Amino acid sequence: MTSEPTTPAAQGAGSAEVKADKPQEPKTVAAAKALAQKEYDTYAAGDWKGAWDLWTNEGKAAITRGEYARLHTECKTITGLTFEITGARLESEDRAVVNFKRSIAAGMSEIRYEDGQWRYQPDAESMADYAKGVDKVIAEGQASGRCQK
Repeated sequence: MTSEPTTPAAQGAGSAEVKADKPQEPKTVAAAKALAQKEYDTYAAGDWKGAWDLWTNEGKAAITRGEYARLHTECKTITGLTFEITGARLESEDRAVVNFKRSIAAGMSEIRYEDGQWRYQPDAESMADYAKGVDKVIAEGQASGRCQK
């Protein structure tokens, strides 16, 4: 199963330099897990724009903040079911993998280190959906019964 939290388009490309107004986070598995839990909690609460704010530049470039919120609002994404992190590891100093479970589902998420911060990377299936456009994803979801208003 793929990771559930996913979100939209960039406010601008990330620079290689750490922004002075943001403290640099440690490149540790604990810090990556903390970002993942924040993403999962924000998503479970139905704060779509807040979840999108925690994404990588690549994720944000795929769908706008407003379109991400519209997708989950019009497609009635389940809220209230919390995520439990069941494992995490660093794949490199700039990439972590976090395993989670939510109700009867389980999955994994990629967490990337950018601009001095850990950020959530939407999974490949979600990125492919965002490339189709929100209207098409909603229409497909409604046709399949996955999305209900």
